[in-house]
Amino acid sequence: MIPLAGRPFLEYVVDSFRDFEIVLLTGHKSEVIEAHFGARVAYSREREPLGTGGALRQARPLLGERFLVTYGDVLRRFDYDRFVREHQEPALAVYERMTVGNTDIHDGRVIRFDKRAPELPYIDAGFSLMDAAIFDLLPERGSYEEIVFPALAAARRLACEIVDHDFYDIGTPEELARTRMALEGGAA
Repeated sequence: MIPLAGRPFLEYVVDSFRDFEIVLLTGHKSEVIEAHFGARVAYSREREPLGTGGALRQARPLLGERFLVTYGDVLRRFDYDRFVREHQEPALAVYERMTVGNTDIHDGRVIRFDKRAPELPYIDAGFSLMDAAIFDLLPERGSYEEIVFPALAAARRLACEIVDHDFYDIGTPEELARTRMALEGGAA
């Protein structure tokens, strides 16, 4: 809900998915998000911290058989409709690493995902297409990406698409400053 160019950053993220039904997984201060967006989106509220895997598992009743997963602190202008149309199975967007990586690919598939292997040639781009089969993998608590991506990669069930590095992030003070300049300067 950090304001940038007169709007909460999360509003830019929600608007980038304008043709999709949106489910926000909320936790701390969820009432602020829910008051802002109202009935425009659906919510799955964590009563206690569950991690990305637990939060996604809890949201299962609100999700369809196929769904996109992204983070609320990353804004990417991207053709998500095309991404969904072109991938009929779970798919991870990746880009060539700048400094560290977490993904290795071969023939259009993720063959390894490891957050603790910074030497890998690609890094996840912060969004993926999943199907309901992943709910069998999800823990009640824990990390979605650290459990689901490696399991799907090991089974050779995770397609990938290489995308560009053009996105805005507010996860660090430096990225927030860069994003603020872009949004307030009208570049995004």
